[in-house]
Amino acid sequence: MKNYKQLSFKERTIIEYLHKLNKSITYIAKELGRNKSTISRELKKNLATPLYIANDAQFTTGVNMQKSHLTKIDKFEDFLTFLYANFEQKFNGIDVCVFKAKLLGIKTPTTQTVYNWIHSKAIKIQPKHLLRPRYWFKKSSKYKRYLYELSKMEVIPITYRPKYINDRSEFGHYEIDLVMGSGKTKSILTLVERMTRKAFAIKLENKTMKHTNEKLRELIKNESIQIKSITKDNGMEFNLLHEVTKEINAALYTCNTYASCEKGTNENFNGLLRRVLPKKTSFDNLENDNINTILDQIN
Repeated sequence: MKNYKQLSFKERTIIEYLHKLNKSITYIAKELGRNKSTISRELKKNLATPLYIANDAQFTTGVNMQKSHLTKIDKFEDFLTFLYANFEQKFNGIDVCVFKAKLLGIKTPTTQTVYNWIHSKAIKIQPKHLLRPRYWFKKSSKYKRYLYELSKMEVIPITYRPKYINDRSEFGHYEIDLVMGSGKTKSILTLVERMTRKAFAIKLENKTMKHTNEKLRELIKNESIQIKSITKDNGMEFNLLHEVTKEINAALYTCNTYASCEKGTNENFNGLLRRVLPKKTSFDNLENDNINTILDQIN
């Protein structure tokens, strides 16, 4: 057990894929170079439904590891006393306090452990007290399970996006996002090609999944866009995007949770668009002709 290493998200994704193909535990273990008992335990722990879902298994593991950290709190009473006395949001944050405590010879947990305590509300310092709160993934009841799972089964994690897409050596690979207007009803759908950085955009009247797909189809048809792949974030408006990518025979990749920087080409374009349409700008009277004029200037 000393050399045991937790299954990674990559490995769990492969388990999900092979399990759906009805491959045996022995086969999966051999493919991953893992012991059969490791795969067997992983499936037993995470088969609440007939499907093994890599994202759910990863989330559960994170929660369990977080709980294990909580049991260590009473071992660090001296550190907590030092932390409460010295923590200051701007200039004496968590990382600084951990570093200073170590210099003073105080028994100190890792920085990540302290953040786990904070997000678990196990100590007096709360996420709102941090200068830059770290985001924490939570399951939300607003996600309808059947839509969420359907979307995930049709989407490839960005970890598996090929090198020729990442290094921009092939044309036809796009990133997609929304730019919101004031009131957060009307928005602009932006589609940016990674190799040339050329952008396309169209106005949305709302950000429902159905309307987003309809407008994307309209944009692709009107502009005769040839798409080989699209990279999206985890916004609910894109949860049925796989319906469009299937129609055009394109791959669909998704960024990691709270990592929109992984589609930086689109984020950069949105920043340029915001120079003309800053935040809190109403899109009520904005027409596609106005958007195209802005696109001509940027492209």
